[in-house]
Amino acid sequence: MALKECDDVRLRREQALTACCMAAAAEADPQLQPARRAAMLMGCLAVLRAAHPAADAARLGMGVFRRALRGPLAPLLPAPSEAGDGFGALCLLDEDGLVRDALQDLCREHLVPQVALERHWPWARVRAEQEERRLYEVLRRLEPQEYRRARALLAECPAGPVRVLRRAWDQLWMRFDFFEAVSDWPWCHLDGWWYPCPKCRWPMRVVRRGGEVEVRCEAHRARGVHYRLGLEPAAGGAAPLLVGTGSESDPVVGLPASTEHLALSRPVWRYGVLPTLLEIDLRDRLRGLEYVQVQMWPGELRPDEYDLKITITLPGRRPRHLRVDAKAWESVEGLARALLEREPKPYPLTIVLPDHQGHEVEYLKARLAGRRVTVTTLTRLVRRMEQISGGGR
Repeated sequence: MALKECDDVRLRREQALTACCMAAAAEADPQLQPARRAAMLMGCLAVLRAAHPAADAARLGMGVFRRALRGPLAPLLPAPSEAGDGFGALCLLDEDGLVRDALQDLCREHLVPQVALERHWPWARVRAEQEERRLYEVLRRLEPQEYRRARALLAECPAGPVRVLRRAWDQLWMRFDFFEAVSDWPWCHLDGWWYPCPKCRWPMRVVRRGGEVEVRCEAHRARGVHYRLGLEPAAGGAAPLLVGTGSESDPVVGLPASTEHLALSRPVWRYGVLPTLLEIDLRDRLRGLEYVQVQMWPGELRPDEYDLKITITLPGRRPRHLRVDAKAWESVEGLARALLEREPKPYPLTIVLPDHQGHEVEYLKARLAGRRVTVTTLTRLVRRMEQISGGGR
């Protein structure tokens, strides 16, 4: 079996295994409302069917699914690779319908947080959490120099022609299997082309409303990154022309939406690329301020601790340190829940939000009351540092 085919089988089996674990946890929870249990099982069954070939998926009904959860998992999993992985012999529920200890271990090993089982997260949230944790697991294993290079590449090369990406990522290419073919993402296609955002370089979304077509970056639309389809047809089979309709809609050129063009998965873009861009922006705006030094991505730290260390050294005073963690979540409520579900840091932490979420700073502060956390926006933190330095550069 070819390497790519083996990787595909492994991924489909792991997704099916995760869905079975989530379904088993829902089945075994006597406190779960029937309507929510049914919704959980339907979502997990959809994931399970998607992992199977069409002919096998058709035989997986809800009754078959629920009965099979009480025995070895082999009937529920896609065919194994040549080497096998032992998942088929696993039993997630015991004879009394309670979850076995193996279920907790499996989820821990496959980067599913315990709280996801206890609170019955939907599949999309679990998958995003898995991808984010998998990214951090890969980053943790890198040497400090490699780690800094990888973080920079997340911002510089999140999408593009595969030959360009391979050249840029170089030795790190085989260690970052987070890229997907843009051809599989119809939401960003416009007549066979896709358009990278001028801010984050990731594919922009194509939205059709009646006879109008809008192309926009979901993360940077609030900053004025949005376009409309031009009235004049493109010449010679070139990409359709876009006309900027926002304040920061710099000219963009379409690229073929083919299998030869790749982009980082959405969770990696959301929780890896966007925070990195915020951190780089903050570093650049603080660069040269008197009495202020910025250290990016300290190599001795775990990547999920914090990513900027700002040191303030005023004359005659001891150095003061700010540990900064940039967050680029769409939902501040979702961010609050995620932070509250994690152990508090043993040190003060400054969370920086994008400027367009400034109106949500007070809400996040209130949700995190009692923790040693300061919440601000990028521009507010820059102004604070400028005041401390007296504006000197």
